Amino acid sequence: MIYRRPWHPLPMALLGLSLLLHLFTLILYIRLPAPFAAFTVFPIWLWGSFGLFLAAFSFIFYRARFSLTLVLVWTFTILTLSDEARSLGRIGIEPLTHSAPEPHAGSQVLRVITYNCARSANPVEAIRGFKPDIIFLQEVPHNYLLKQLIDQLFNGAGDYRFAPSKGCAIIVRGTLMNEIKIPKYRSQILLAELPNGRSVQLLNLHLQPAATNLRFFDRKCWQEHSENRRLRQIELFYALGILKQQSSFPRVPTLVAGDFNAPANDVVYRILEPEFINAFSEVGTGWANTYHRALPLLRIDHIYGSDKLVPVRARAFKGGNSDHRLLVADFVFRN
Repeated sequence: MIYRRPWHPLPMALLGLSLLLHLFTLILYIRLPAPFAAFTVFPIWLWGSFGLFLAAFSFIFYRARFSLTLVLVWTFTILTLSDEARSLGRIGIEPLTHSAPEPHAGSQVLRVITYNCARSANPVEAIRGFKPDIIFLQEVPHNYLLKQLIDQLFNGAGDYRFAPSKGCAIIVRGTLMNEIKIPKYRSQILLAELPNGRSVQLLNLHLQPAATNLRFFDRKCWQEHSENRRLRQIELFYALGILKQQSSFPRVPTLVAGDFNAPANDVVYRILEPEFINAFSEVGTGWANTYHRALPLLRIDHIYGSDKLVPVRARAFKGGNSDHRLLVADFVFRN
């Protein structure tokens, strides 16, 4: 039998605050309204930890009625809506390791990497061990590093395109063709022909930098985050619009990857959902987040494939001295 201490207003107030925070958080993370983008930029478990603390405090020190119930409600909400919980709890998916890609169910895989080099980083050492087929890079430090990657990964038989004004680059095991100019924003569109004769359309993205104003008591903070989200959606709509104008789309398998600068629950990803599958959301294992490398709290780097590509493995890895982790995904072609 649980002993309950005499009624006290403090635990009731704490439980009420925790319950209100739960309802507020649940509604915002499901609906994701633009005016509250500053709130939902954080992973849901961050707010959940506050709610859990209030409920647990009320139980431990006051044995308050319903405190354990609220602890269970918060725990269920975090496990259900948290992006990290899904990948950590995923069982039965073969893990992706820091080594050359293994076949999947007897089929050769297409290994894809996206990596924000953060200019000061050398991507060669971070990427080399994975033996990728396609590499999307953002904030590329130097053009000569790309030649190094081709020499070391593909014995000089690969190809790359570097856009200095955008700081983006795409490297492939094969040949790059039909570069489509995107006059605005930091994006690239290329058609790649792989050694096996297959073609893949590639869209490399580096969307609007995230808003960093966290002064929640300042109206300007909320306005900045809302506007920041709107601009990012415009960028993605623009790049996808150009992609869909190509005669090769959707006939040719397509990859969309890069640094989206938005948390995994952001509405910007809904723009891609009708036609593309997020590799990590589908089959990713381990800790999901890619930023910041030392303390990864946000999953802002992503790899999407069209329905002609089936993701089979995905994982984020710490590599190099960039402030991002690199994301690696394996695909097989759908017959």
